Amino acid sequence: MSMRNFQSHSKHPNAMTSFTAVLAFPLLMMSSCGKAAVPPFTQYSEYAVCAANGDDAGDVKWAEYLKGHFQKRATDKDCIVAGKAADDSQLQVNVDLDPSLPTDYAVERDARQITLRARTPAAMLWVQYQFMSAASEQDRRFSTSDLPAAVLSCERDTAGTFAFEYRGIYSPSNANADLMPILGTNNVDFDWGLWGHNLRKVFADGIPTGAYAMVDGKRDEEQFCFSSEELYKAYENYVIDQYGDGNDDETVRFAVMPNDNHDVCLCPACRAAGNTATSATPAVTRMVERLARRFPKHQFFTSAYATTSTPPAHRLPDNVGVLVSTLSLPLSTKMDGSSQEQRKFEAAMKSWKNVCGHVYVWDYMRNFDDYITPFPCLHHIQARLQYFKEKGVDGVFYNGSGYDYATFDDVQTYAIAQLMTNPDADVSQLVRHFYAKAYPVTAKIYSDYYMSLEAKARNVALNPYSGIAEAARQYLSYDEMDNFWKNLDLGKKKAVETERRNINEILTALAFPRLELLRLGATAPSRQKADELLSLLSSHVAFKDLANYRESHGEVDKYIEEWRTQWPWLSDNGNMLRGAKLTSASTLDPEYSDLAALTDGKAGFASDYHTGWILNSGSQLQVTLPSGALHDGARLQLTFLQAPQWHIFAPSSVELWQNGKLLGKAVPNATDGRVSVALNAKGVLTAAPVEIRISRAGRTGRATIAVDEIAAY
Repeated sequence: MSMRNFQSHSKHPNAMTSFTAVLAFPLLMMSSCGKAAVPPFTQYSEYAVCAANGDDAGDVKWAEYLKGHFQKRATDKDCIVAGKAADDSQLQVNVDLDPSLPTDYAVERDARQITLRARTPAAMLWVQYQFMSAASEQDRRFSTSDLPAAVLSCERDTAGTFAFEYRGIYSPSNANADLMPILGTNNVDFDWGLWGHNLRKVFADGIPTGAYAMVDGKRDEEQFCFSSEELYKAYENYVIDQYGDGNDDETVRFAVMPNDNHDVCLCPACRAAGNTATSATPAVTRMVERLARRFPKHQFFTSAYATTSTPPAHRLPDNVGVLVSTLSLPLSTKMDGSSQEQRKFEAAMKSWKNVCGHVYVWDYMRNFDDYITPFPCLHHIQARLQYFKEKGVDGVFYNGSGYDYATFDDVQTYAIAQLMTNPDADVSQLVRHFYAKAYPVTAKIYSDYYMSLEAKARNVALNPYSGIAEAARQYLSYDEMDNFWKNLDLGKKKAVETERRNINEILTALAFPRLELLRLGATAPSRQKADELLSLLSSHVAFKDLANYRESHGEVDKYIEEWRTQWPWLSDNGNMLRGAKLTSASTLDPEYSDLAALTDGKAGFASDYHTGWILNSGSQLQVTLPSGALHDGARLQLTFLQAPQWHIFAPSSVELWQNGKLLGKAVPNATDGRVSVALNAKGVLTAAPVEIRISRAGRTGRATIAVDEIAAY
């Protein structure tokens, strides 16, 4: 989801992670010099676990934790013992929780012992599971299929300091509260007291009128007044009731953001605070500061976005931070500060760092118009994380598909977690390491195909709101996807349990992009082929997270229904404009400049504004038909899209002009979905071109026209 419409849908509203227990770090490997090679874990008959300091309660507690959880994963429980190693057949495992450690964690290893050291309990938890996972990759007496692949081999001295104070991933593969600290990640539905544009949640008994913004002299229920005492009291009570005042050291983060629009409250109190018609920063900042001083143990974040993009002119309390959206920062691997967007972003970062102590970035890892088509973004995210770290960002949140299935989400979530740990990690090694553990039978099939997509996409800018045409132009091939599908289908016959189940889900899901690639084609596929893929996609009901293919209004069942009730390729049926070459004097949106889509005889779906549609955000779209394309009395038919949920509206009028003379005009009946408009070309001359003028509906803010076929009979 974009920052402009993110709404938290927490399934675990009370599952909170304290601020002090958050994991976010880079891995800095340091091999020891002069040490002999250590033997593999398979050489040891037993593991002797003990506290580094028997008088230290923390060491004792974590030694007992490691012994217990290591034994749970052992087929031979007796191979884990407590205490000191008796001889060389045992590996001594020492546990040392040391708040004075100069790095966040360290592993010290020689032939007879390994010492796991950490500065915080959170880091200790992480390094212990790294050890268990690493040991199990060699020693088959342990089963750790439930753990992510280790990034520490634990065969050499290693130390690391965390790169980011906070690292969150909002994806279906990061929705298990038990696994998050093991992977070293967070999820905003679990560890924020209030997240995103969810301010309504603070009102338990309805929103009082005085809490709403004053816009154009009237109360506006789509925005809040941040000078409202009622709003402040509701937020204060919400914090106390749900999380307490923080004095028990359970520190929680809270977001204080206006609703996702450009409305600003201009009541007398907000004007006095400094609000203008375009900036709500003064009033929002005042409320954030008030909450921060009331609850000094909690963290409060505002946003650098829309009406709060300008930072305040003064320094904010230490427990105030900002979430900076990267929505305007192109998703590119070229992060060298050379683009205008990057320079603006850097200036914003610098301004915010001057006024608050915590600068987090709200970044993106999905195509929100299509979760299911592969989106190979790991090299892009790696470049961005390197850039963010260089610019002093101390927290990163990756906006994924929430609880909806996204193809390759599991490997991408794992790799992004590690890249947020070490932005310089090798992407290919991360991918292959993940698949080797999670998909032992089909690892090579998965790894080879996924990395081929990454290689093709590496030097292009990805678009987090795009259709199948962009993917096909940049990196996606039907034949290559088809071969991957067939190889995976063969491979699954040897797979078992979780691997087999996950393969079945991706095979089902990939029917969607395969259908989309067919729909993109100039010629229609066989009905048999389409029906085969539609039948496969219909099996999505077996997978609870595969109900939607996009962020907004993207039900898979509705997509299937459109294919079955509206075959995209239209019959010629006497259409005199089929294949006509159209031109336009209007400024065309770059992604929608090929007017051939208007006369190709292929209809767009109402559920998707990308394929088959020409979008235009100008006040008027002018399309010119060549001389002779129409004859006197012809019936002209145009199709538009009415989809308010995407700010797409049928036009206010459609006019037919020739030689400066208005020949006809029609006003669409704007019901939701596909909207047809008919015009009579009475009086048209065949010797001159004809112009169609499509006027955008008179709306403020974002509004777009989407036109499909222009036909004449």
